[in-house]
Amino acid sequence: MKHCQPIAFAVLALCWTGQVYGDAAQGAASLPAEKRIVETASATIAYVETGDPDGRALVFVHGLPFSSFIWRDVMPAIEAEGYRSIAVDLVGFGDSSGEGYGVLDQVNHLDSFIDALALDHVTFMTHDWGAGIALIWASQNRDRVAGFATMEGAMPPIYPRPAYDEMPDRIANMFRSMREDEAETNVLENNLWLETIMPSMTGEPLPEAVVAEYHRPFPDAESRRPLLEMSRSLPIGGEPTDVTAAYSDAVAWWTESATPKLILYAEPGRLLRREQAEWSAENAVNVTVSRIGEGNHAVQEENPAAVAAGLDRWLATLGEPVGN
Repeated sequence: MKHCQPIAFAVLALCWTGQVYGDAAQGAASLPAEKRIVETASATIAYVETGDPDGRALVFVHGLPFSSFIWRDVMPAIEAEGYRSIAVDLVGFGDSSGEGYGVLDQVNHLDSFIDALALDHVTFMTHDWGAGIALIWASQNRDRVAGFATMEGAMPPIYPRPAYDEMPDRIANMFRSMREDEAETNVLENNLWLETIMPSMTGEPLPEAVVAEYHRPFPDAESRRPLLEMSRSLPIGGEPTDVTAAYSDAVAWWTESATPKLILYAEPGRLLRREQAEWSAENAVNVTVSRIGEGNHAVQEENPAAVAAGLDRWLATLGEPVGN
């Protein structure tokens, strides 16, 4: 694999997109380190790295419609010693590009990324559908996982989602809008994820520079295709069948594996609330559940210090990695 030298983030943005969306450069200045890139067989993957370069791998995986930028205030606040913190941009998000944007494509990209960096005994910190992607990877690479943490993640018992007629109307209509007949208009042309869904993920509006940074990779309809493909590949009502099967295997790993697991939840929360966290505490092995205070979905934006503190407390309890 070809490794590239670190590149200043704002410069990389200008080079790849030809423009910076609004005040993106101002928001990007708060990254804890310069972005780096690694080439795999099917993608150019961007990531941010901090901590001990010889330490245990702690991989942060974002969800929709975010990027590694969402971890910018969490990573520097991690005080646990001996960790190499790595926040990846999923392909089609942030500054990563390549072929294939669906859930299983992203699992394969994550696998290539982990191999390219020669990571082993990986501990994950995950959010939204970054959790689902990392969960599938973990179930397929059991001996390479040292721990799995999530917050507001696409986890059991929430996924796999049931059929539309078994969901609340509000949730069913949201998924229909991004998967069925009008999906291309809604997601590509009307920018559903950035203009409608993202603003609902925090209690207060995000700063303009932060909003601009999340908009930056998606300046036009075609650039938003990763959002559409991801939306259409989420396991709902048994479809797509391959994703549903892979995710069901991942649920089995989550519930049966002795690998240490952590669920952080905020209140009121949005996706993975206290009752879902308690389901895992009752139905899965070796799960720690921790309330970290107030927050909605993008808790990293609302209270990053609480996220880091909750993760830190758990990291301090981990012994030698045991994959299974």
